[in-house]
Amino acid sequence: MAATPSPLDRLLQLERDVEQLQVHTARPAPPQQPPSASPSRRPWPVDELLLTRLLRRSPEALAAYQAPAELTATTQRGLRLSVAESASVFQFCELIGGDAVVWVQADSPAWVWDSETFQRIFPTALESEGQQDLVLQMLPIFKPVVRGQSWTLFSPGEMVPRNRPFPEQEKQTMLLRRLESLERRVSQQQTRQDSEINELRSQLRIQQDLLNRLLRLSEQQP
Repeated sequence: MAATPSPLDRLLQLERDVEQLQVHTARPAPPQQPPSASPSRRPWPVDELLLTRLLRRSPEALAAYQAPAELTATTQRGLRLSVAESASVFQFCELIGGDAVVWVQADSPAWVWDSETFQRIFPTALESEGQQDLVLQMLPIFKPVVRGQSWTLFSPGEMVPRNRPFPEQEKQTMLLRRLESLERRVSQQQTRQDSEINELRSQLRIQQDLLNRLLRLSEQQP
């Protein structure tokens, strides 16, 4: 069994504990973050392509990376992004390189889809008849003005009708059509080759018959 510490040992240990507590207490407190900073928001560590796919399939997986967005128009007809102090129908995520992307919550009220702000960040969605028909295709990119606090619109995003095929599907459809066309051409060439081969075989048989007749006639002559 371990020996019971003596009163002197206990006193020394208590003094060491008090010294450590004083050191921790004397350390300066970390500087407070500005109101626009969100300590719970983390930069998205991967590219925006995966982010777009998650928004289409599992938006709840982005809870640790997103924050409410405040979008305001500027005098140069630009669009400024900052962190909203309250809930917002627009959400944003900061990328690891400092840029930010914005999207609209799926359960947003109807007025959002007709708003000027939405039309500024998703101009290609104007031809759709309603938000239920829209699917996120590409996120708008905002470049940082003050990193981590404010950004300005650099390139708009794209939302497309749900029944419109995505570029990957269009490419697959084009490749499939090209493959079917090549298969038809190969089949036609094979048919022509088979026909030509049969024709050659027929001509060879005719020539062979002629040669056989000539041989028989030459054998019959004295």
